[in-house]
Amino acid sequence: MKKFFLLILFLLIGLVAVLLINTLRLKSKQLVITEIPSPKISNDALENFKKAIRIKTVSYGDSIPLDTAKFLEFHRFLESTYPLVHEKLQREKVKGYSLLYKWEGKDVRPNPIILMAHMDVVPIEPGTESLWSVGPFEGVIKNDTIWGRGATDDKMNLIAIMEAIENLLKENFVPERTIYLAFGHDEEIGGKGAIAIAKLLETRNIKADLVLDEGGIITMDKVPGITQPVALIGTSEKGYLSLQLSVALNGGHSSMPEPETAIDILINAIVRLRANPFEADFSQSTKDFIAFIGPEQPFFQKIVFANQWLFKNTIVGIYEQSAAGNAMVRTTIAPTVINAGVKDNVIPTLANATINFRLLPGDTQESVTDHVTSVISDPRVKISKLSFGNDPSAVTPVNGFGFKTVEAATKKTFGHVIVAPFLMIGATDSRHFGGVSDQIIKFSPMNDPIGFHGINERISVKGYQDGIWFFEQLIRSIE
Repeated sequence: MKKFFLLILFLLIGLVAVLLINTLRLKSKQLVITEIPSPKISNDALENFKKAIRIKTVSYGDSIPLDTAKFLEFHRFLESTYPLVHEKLQREKVKGYSLLYKWEGKDVRPNPIILMAHMDVVPIEPGTESLWSVGPFEGVIKNDTIWGRGATDDKMNLIAIMEAIENLLKENFVPERTIYLAFGHDEEIGGKGAIAIAKLLETRNIKADLVLDEGGIITMDKVPGITQPVALIGTSEKGYLSLQLSVALNGGHSSMPEPETAIDILINAIVRLRANPFEADFSQSTKDFIAFIGPEQPFFQKIVFANQWLFKNTIVGIYEQSAAGNAMVRTTIAPTVINAGVKDNVIPTLANATINFRLLPGDTQESVTDHVTSVISDPRVKISKLSFGNDPSAVTPVNGFGFKTVEAATKKTFGHVIVAPFLMIGATDSRHFGGVSDQIIKFSPMNDPIGFHGINERISVKGYQDGIWFFEQLIRSIE
């Protein structure tokens, strides 16, 4: 018995030694670069942003066509507001309303870079207008904050890019290599404009060393255990799929309901789906996130992150505590639309539901559909794909030109932030550019913006100022 306890003790000492050695080997991956403080923002830059918000470039979806006059008005606004950009850069319209600019570099031999943003915004949910502190399209500054639909998604990036380039052109600056600007007009409804731009660049045999689109942000409170700001730089993107569940069953008078109705069958199918989530796993971007964040954690948390072979379930449990964290480790299931019935005393014959999935790398549209079919396991529920969909994007390596370039510009602009790659859980236009570049980064240089797709969308004046400065630093650093 004594030998047994000695063996257990020896194994425990060995385990502790392994844990400590792995923890001590976990070295910081943070780039050491001196911050270059941003200059005070000009009144003109603020006015330009406010004007951009006031133009209602709304993408409603299939039910309401684009108000094309507003997009043409936005084009004219860009032309009049940024005269040097339109004098020095080549511009062409793609798919009618998307814009592609080319800024010729000093040396045309290296592969170019592409800066992306989109002009369109989501609509205001009917009935919520009165809940806004200011009118959603007023474009006003209140409490050192810029308010309005598009302030964060995605006119800040677009206007910051244009402001930065106009400032550089005033200095007669010419980039070392060619830079393209790709501004889609319908990102919020699938990105046909971006798809057309990507195909156009492919036909011209353009291969970019960096594609930078909207994505991660700088956050103070979204990474447990970290008290410093964290710059979340997206290196891959989840896939997108919406499925419709449809049930057709004889209806009738509500006074004589059958044991099961179309609504019953549909709701039971949704409940089964939600009760059988996809398995949790770490994508490569999440593994990279852990590698960058782990060394910055307090010591005991660092032990956990340095020894994933033992504590993977613990880490998954930490992620699962929040909706955003849970979305980082599995394909998500979200019922978003349910339609059935026309009158309170009529049992409907038809019942439909839309289920949206965001696919973890490793899953595909086909495998998700198979999972749904297997879990529901009811031939009365017809399953069909809705609109566009895409598999998860490829992963941009953290040791490549794209990530390193954005990382350096982030450190120059925001100082002592912790930079970390991460898996982008939303959808961006850049997912269509896989044939143009294998260095696609998803990052919006802004601090904890508020109101993405919601009420009181806004960004601080300082956040907008830093966004302009970030793009200036990025463009200056390209070699």
